[in-house]
Amino acid sequence: MSENGKNIWHEWTDYPIYDEEGNIKGFQSMGLDITERKEQEKEITFLANAMKNVSDSVMLTDDEFKIKYINQATEKLFGYNLDELKNKTPDIFNVEPSADKIQQELYDKISAGETYNGEYLNKRKDGSTFVCEFKITPIKNNQGEIYAYSGIQRDITEKKKQRKKLNFQLQFQKTLAEISRLLFEVNSANIDRKLNKALKKIAKFFNVDRSFIFQLSQTEKLMYYSHDWCAENIKSIKDDIKSMPLDNYSWWTKKLSNDEIINIKDVSELPADAKAEKGFLKTYGIDSLIVIPMFIDNNLFGCFGFDYKVEMIKFSKENIRSLKIFTDVIKNAFAKHLNNQRIIELSFNDSLTGLYNRRFFEAELERLDTKRQLPISFIMADINGLKLINDSLGHEKGDQLLIKSAELLKEETRDEDIIARYGGDEFVILLTKTKNEIAQKIIDRIKAKTKETADDELTVSIALGTASKTKSSQNINSVLKKADDNMYQNKLLESRSTKSKIVKGLLNSLEVKSNETKEHTLRMKELAAKFAKRLGLSNLKLNRLSLLASLHDIGKITIDKEILNKADSLTNKEWEIMQSHPETGYKIASSSKEFFVIAEEIYAHHERWDGSGYPRGLKRKEIPYLARIISIIDAYDVMTNERPYSKAITKEKALAEIKKCAGSQFDPELAEEFTLMMQNNS
Repeated sequence: MSENGKNIWHEWTDYPIYDEEGNIKGFQSMGLDITERKEQEKEITFLANAMKNVSDSVMLTDDEFKIKYINQATEKLFGYNLDELKNKTPDIFNVEPSADKIQQELYDKISAGETYNGEYLNKRKDGSTFVCEFKITPIKNNQGEIYAYSGIQRDITEKKKQRKKLNFQLQFQKTLAEISRLLFEVNSANIDRKLNKALKKIAKFFNVDRSFIFQLSQTEKLMYYSHDWCAENIKSIKDDIKSMPLDNYSWWTKKLSNDEIINIKDVSELPADAKAEKGFLKTYGIDSLIVIPMFIDNNLFGCFGFDYKVEMIKFSKENIRSLKIFTDVIKNAFAKHLNNQRIIELSFNDSLTGLYNRRFFEAELERLDTKRQLPISFIMADINGLKLINDSLGHEKGDQLLIKSAELLKEETRDEDIIARYGGDEFVILLTKTKNEIAQKIIDRIKAKTKETADDELTVSIALGTASKTKSSQNINSVLKKADDNMYQNKLLESRSTKSKIVKGLLNSLEVKSNETKEHTLRMKELAAKFAKRLGLSNLKLNRLSLLASLHDIGKITIDKEILNKADSLTNKEWEIMQSHPETGYKIASSSKEFFVIAEEIYAHHERWDGSGYPRGLKRKEIPYLARIISIIDAYDVMTNERPYSKAITKEKALAEIKKCAGSQFDPELAEEFTLMMQNNS
């Protein structure tokens, strides 16, 4: 203890003292005050423990940047222990793309004795990466020489993500406000200029190469390239394409019509049915593209497109949501600008048929309901069989039927008559200064014209009704309702025969596009009658079997001619399409009371006795009896008559094949009866 009462540390060394004979005669002791050293050691131990347990990663290197010490946080952060890192440099963690440049900058600064703060993309032992925030400080001796470096590291990946997300939101809100202000007031003189500016702001925000707008004309079946903005060194394609036929780009059009966002990350990976779209995009050097449909008043008005280099940006779900908000602002600007001629056309015309829409008709009805216009006559028109066409051939064919019907109505009415699409399958014709007798003559002309379509694939059949306002006291809407009631009564009377005509029209079309010839049907019906007699079927079942012989393959009407008449083997996709025809045929037959009685048999005529058929995998007596009969008759006729995909074989070989397939493809009892019948007829 020292004089002031503090504890002191001594280090003692004893030296032996020898006499002349070399014997130890005593010891000499020397004491050294090591209190200061002990305090330093204590401080070092304290600092070492503190460094070991600090939450941030701490790493010490010598003056050649070789690692000499790491704390527990470093082991946890990088996944290495000290033995694995000792005498290695921190370069092993660095996976920054521009690592060499940043490394040189770092070395230059800390070698000059300055502290370096930075961020690196680092890699852990397990290969995972993270953003590392670090601070490197040179450690100097008393002479000011650098003999070591200390580094403090921290994983800021989540912090960076949050910071980036916050910055994205701030920039998004700023850009959204700018676009909203820009499009707050638009008119015919400034709308194009303002839309192009808005496209530029969106493109700059997402760093895309090009932003553009297509507007659709359903009546002309075209897409018009109306507005665009292009980045520097990116050429506009507006002058090159101007308009594109909808029918040429059915994949694109279908998705837009279904209000789907199209996100093409790599054009080369587009599906096979987007071949036209793929060719178009490659022609103009577009690698990646995102397209957002634009609906106004529930009608597809157009779309927005943004193309970009995939290595520059990836559109996440959040980015797409933000992009959709931007495009909604532009869409609303279009919608507000209803006085513009293009939007007026959309407002008062039906986008599908080009006729006036119900809104325009009702406005005109109110305007023309005056004494001066009397008598005012109405013709209500309703398309027969539209549901049948939609269910059997699809809504695209249904739309074609509506367009065809609209054209027919226009041809048989006068220029001054107002024709409007009043509902889904309903039209109304407003005839001012027209007596009911004249309206009836127009109806007669329309009916005569529809008869000319009897042999078309899309047979036009229209139920018609008329009524007239002859006195000012009559309520115009009551007269309109009377015309509608008259039309509905006529529709009920015509419905059954109409559907029969439509189905027969489908059969005629099937004959044209495939090998389902009248001769095939006649042979089938003749065999069916003979077989029914042998089986003792009633007249009712005989009639059903005959009808089934005519209609069993009606569902093939929806299949492309190339597939139906393909000589080579069908691909998996083509075979899948071919297997859909029994279900389609079922839908067609089910839509008509006349043919409903054989709908189930049509559905099942490709089922097999062992359950391996299609489309439902029915087996044995789960398969309707008449379907089991017609499958044998159909197979026999196909085998004994030449087809594009097979040559005809002899009657004997065909019967041998049926006998061979008895119990697997065919009902064994029916197969035996049919074979015996045909052998006895020889």
